[in-house]
Amino acid sequence: MSLCQRKGFRIQANGEFSVLHSPDSVEFIGNGEIEQSSLKEILSAGLGFTAKQKDTDHSLTICDPFSLPKALVAMPIEGIEKLPFVKDRSKVDYSMIFDEAEETTWQALRSRVEERSNDNTLVRINLSDGVDALGQSALGELKPANIEKLTTLNLEIEEDRKFVEEIQLLKAIADNASSTKKHNTETDVYWIVVSGLKPVLDLHGNNSEAAKEACTLLDDAIDQIYQAFVSAYDGKVVIAAFTNDASKVRNARSVLLDRQSRAADGPAYKTNSVKSTGGAKGAPISSDFNDNLLTKPEFSGRAKVYSEDYPVIFNIILWFGVIFFFSLLTICIAIGDMDPGRDSIIYRMTSNRMKKDN
Repeated sequence: MSLCQRKGFRIQANGEFSVLHSPDSVEFIGNGEIEQSSLKEILSAGLGFTAKQKDTDHSLTICDPFSLPKALVAMPIEGIEKLPFVKDRSKVDYSMIFDEAEETTWQALRSRVEERSNDNTLVRINLSDGVDALGQSALGELKPANIEKLTTLNLEIEEDRKFVEEIQLLKAIADNASSTKKHNTETDVYWIVVSGLKPVLDLHGNNSEAAKEACTLLDDAIDQIYQAFVSAYDGKVVIAAFTNDASKVRNARSVLLDRQSRAADGPAYKTNSVKSTGGAKGAPISSDFNDNLLTKPEFSGRAKVYSEDYPVIFNIILWFGVIFFFSLLTICIAIGDMDPGRDSIIYRMTSNRMKKDN
């Protein structure tokens, strides 16, 4: 049995996105499949921001708009397809397709937060930069935390040593979480990239004792991050982790574009069988393949998402129409009640005497 199977992972998924914590005001729903490029929509919507892509399924519900999260902690774990931590901690899991680099997602999310305010804590830390590069960061001085005695990982091996350094930095970030929090109403984003696990798994193997110990260390460090930020923000924080494999981004993106172009071509592709290039001619394709190829978006039951200018334009048109209607009604009533005497313009324009004088 592989390491991923022992941890309870879904082997069929290309990647995973898990929400470890969210306040009661935000409810993530559905265990469906998402694309990595939609993470910026999901995470920004979870913070209460308006989505920019109207056709994106956010898979969440805002239960209380007056008690939105004050912070987001996202932990992309590079180079792997499955999340190496205990599933019992996860509230919601999504299968994810790699179609965007994690740094691209970070840049898009950061720009959206900066549009709202300039007084935010926006931190992206790549733990692979090491202790020297991150000694003095936006989270304060990060002093590597002590690690208990290692059993199988060897600090004399470069891959093991770099991974242990990342675990030490994760624990240091957890220790500094409460002291770096700003006491304001703005939204803070912490983006912590873990990249040292993949080399360890490649070196020792997924089923090795070293791999088990590495996953245990990462699990403990994530738990400390979880506890520290939930305590620092009084529970009003979204904590998420997701996998990221840059080597598969380009291939997944080309497949998605091909699916979109086929779906746009219409019923021509809605066939039950095709001719294969190899093997028996006219061999039918399984119904699962056809369903995956031509999947239509399911009805989500949520209202259409409008732009930020919609309520302004709506109010302008609404009240202009109301004022114009009552103004026109008043003019019509005044003209209808006008006395057609000799002093009125109605009398002058309809008088037979005036016509004779002309």
